[in-house]
Amino acid sequence: MKDGSGQSTKSWLFLIGACFVLCGIASAMTVYIGPGANGSGIAELMAALNGVNYPMLVGKRTLIVKILGVVLGISGSLYIGKEGPLAHIGAIFGVIVIYYLPIRGFDYFKNDVNKREFMAAGISAGVSAAFASPIGGTMFSFELSKPSSFWTFSMIWRIFFCCSISTFTLSLITQ
Repeated sequence: MKDGSGQSTKSWLFLIGACFVLCGIASAMTVYIGPGANGSGIAELMAALNGVNYPMLVGKRTLIVKILGVVLGISGSLYIGKEGPLAHIGAIFGVIVIYYLPIRGFDYFKNDVNKREFMAAGISAGVSAAFASPIGGTMFSFELSKPSSFWTFSMIWRIFFCCSISTFTLSLITQ
């Protein structure tokens, strides 16, 4: 009577090999295609919100590598939290709205101050979508930019409105 241990060993080796391949692809994409997508992105976003020019933090390549890297990393059995990647992806979408969408009148927003505001709104929207909490998303973005002084009372309400729309859209999609 066979115990089947040979088949079990082959299955485990295949699983381990698949995990290594998926994680290797995600790592290679991050190193060679989009270095701005490394890590969770929270520390880099904190620096960017406080005025530090971090190269390749936001952009199309970083967005694609971040999304694919997170998917491949989770598929490869890595533990990847949802807060950091969604905050980074939200920040990228916030900046993409200004620079890459051909919306008339958005040329007014192409400066560093408004870029930080849109980035903060994107961070908040990403976190509020992750946890279905508009107030939590707003406070998270405020917490990331603590030393900065670009927050105003009206900006808090605009970001809260952005988070509310993000949470409402999430609830519509998941119903």
